[in-house]
Amino acid sequence: MQGGALFTLADLAFAAASNAYGTAAVGINANISFVKAGTKGTLTAEAKENSINPKIATYTVNITDDEGDLVAIFQGMVYRKKFSLDFSED
Repeated sequence: MQGGALFTLADLAFAAASNAYGTAAVGINANISFVKAGTKGTLTAEAKENSINPKIATYTVNITDDEGDLVAIFQGMVYRKKFSLDFSED
């Protein structure tokens, strides 16, 4: 698996987790460590919130393969904006 594709998968999980409260959050820092080659099968990204306050939040995203082995570790920080997101379907 190409590293940019892994970063994109992790970044998508990061964005979903950080914006889940309905308050706009924009990434201000992100990094990824590749710990194992993802060569086949399905990869899964799971985001975990490490800390949150009114302005800053940090997350870790673990990407694992079909066997549950860790492929990459992504860490990101967001700035929480002062406006709400509208998730309604109009």
